[in-house]
Amino acid sequence: MDAAQSGPTDLASPQFPLLDRKSLTFRLIVGASLLCGATLLVAYVLLTTLFDLHLRRGVDAELVDRLDDLAAGVERTGDGGIAMVRHPDVPKYERPLSGQYWQVEAEGQPPIRSRSLWDGRLPAATSRSQLGQISLREIKGPRSERLRLAQRTLQYPAPAAYVTFSVAADLAPALAAARQFSRILGVSLAVLGIGLVSAVVLQVRVGLRPLGGIKAALAAIRAGKIQRLSDDAPTEIAPLAQELNALLDHHGSLIDRARGQAGDLAHALKTPLAVLRNELENTKTPDCKVALEQIQIMSDAVQHHLARAQAIGGARLLGVRADAAHAIEALARTLPRMSDRDIDVEVQLASKPLWFAGEAQDLSELLGNLLDNACKWASAKVRIVAARSNDRLKVEIGDDGPGIAVEQRAVALQRGGRLDERKPGSGLGLTIATDLAQLYGGSLTLGQSPLGGLKVELDLPAAD
Repeated sequence: MDAAQSGPTDLASPQFPLLDRKSLTFRLIVGASLLCGATLLVAYVLLTTLFDLHLRRGVDAELVDRLDDLAAGVERTGDGGIAMVRHPDVPKYERPLSGQYWQVEAEGQPPIRSRSLWDGRLPAATSRSQLGQISLREIKGPRSERLRLAQRTLQYPAPAAYVTFSVAADLAPALAAARQFSRILGVSLAVLGIGLVSAVVLQVRVGLRPLGGIKAALAAIRAGKIQRLSDDAPTEIAPLAQELNALLDHHGSLIDRARGQAGDLAHALKTPLAVLRNELENTKTPDCKVALEQIQIMSDAVQHHLARAQAIGGARLLGVRADAAHAIEALARTLPRMSDRDIDVEVQLASKPLWFAGEAQDLSELLGNLLDNACKWASAKVRIVAARSNDRLKVEIGDDGPGIAVEQRAVALQRGGRLDERKPGSGLGLTIATDLAQLYGGSLTLGQSPLGGLKVELDLPAAD
C-alpha cells in the first residue's frame, strides 16, 4: 500500500467491530472459536475416557495377579478339603475394612476370607460354565463402597469339588485419580482454548488489516491525495486492488473521452458556424443552399458524437448482451424497402442466437450504418455472414458495388471521408461504426468482397 494507506491499524479500534454479526471479523472469530471449543471438548472427553480406562485396566491387572497368588497358596487336605498354606503378602488384607479383600470358597466347607472382610462376605460366582476364566464386575463392599471384583472358579481332582477364588479392590483411589486428572485437564484445555481464541482474534485482526489499508486508500483517492491503489497487496487481496484500479482507470478514461468528445464536437461545429455567419452577414445575396449544407454537416456531427457518447457509457456494462442474429435479420428486412432500388440481401447465420456482449441499441447503430452503406453502393446484392469464433463474434458485410481501392480505404474510415459525392450522406457511417466497434474492444476492417465490391469485417466480443 502507499504511504497514505500503510499506517498500522489499531487493534482496539472499531474498524472491525467484534459484535457486528455482518462483519468478517465476527464471523471468523466466532467460527474459529466454535471449532476450537468443539475440538477441545472432544479432546477432553477422549482423554478422560482413555485415562479412566487405563486406571481400570491397571486395577484389573493387579486383581488378576492376586488371583494367581491365591490359587498358588491353596493345597488339598487329607480329608479332601482345601486349606490356605500361604496367604497373600499384602498388609491391607490384614486391616479390617481396608478396601482390599480376598475369599476362597469350596463346596462343602466354610469360605476362607481375608481379615479385612471382617464378618462380611464376597458374592459367589455367578456361573460355572466357564471354568478357569476370570470374570470382572463391580459390586458394593462391606462399607457400601464401589469394589472391583475378580473371580475365577477351578475344579480340583476328586474328591475335591469346585473352588472359587475372589479378589476385590476399592475403586475410590482410581476414581479420585480420574477426577483429579479431569480437573487438571479441564483447566489446561480451558487455558489452551482462551489462548487459541486470543490467537485467532489477533490473527484475524492482523489478517484483515490490509482491508483497512484499502479503505484508507479509497478515502485518500476520493480526497484527491493519491490516484491509484498500490500493487503491493497480499496475494488474496491483490485481485481486488487490481479490479479497483481497473475501475478507476475506466472512470478516468470515461472522463477523458467525454472531454475529447466535447472538444471534437466544438471543433466540428466551429467551421460550419463560421460559414453560416458569413452567409447571414451577406444580406444582399445569401446562399440558402450553402447554409443548408452547413446545417446538415452540423446535424451529422452532432449525431456522430452523440452516438459515440452513448456508446461510451454502455461499452463496459456487465451482464448486458444482445441477439446479433435477430438484429441482422430485422435490418435485412427493413433496409432494402427503404431503398429506391431492388436490392437482394442474403443472410447467412452460423447459429441462432448469436449473442453480442453489449447493448442492442449500439449493435443496431453499428450494423445499421454498415448495411445502409452497403445498400447504397450495391448494384443488386448484399451478403451478411455472422458466426461465433471462441469468445468473438465475426460479422462480414459484402456487396457487389464498385468497392474501395486499397490505398483509399484508410481515408474512407476517417470522419467525413467521402470518396464519392454522388451518393447522399455525410461520410460518417464507417467512422461511427469504427468508433462503436473500438469502444467495445472490437475492430472494423475493409477488404474485397467475393461479390466484387466492398467487404466490411467486424470483430466484436461475444456473450454466452
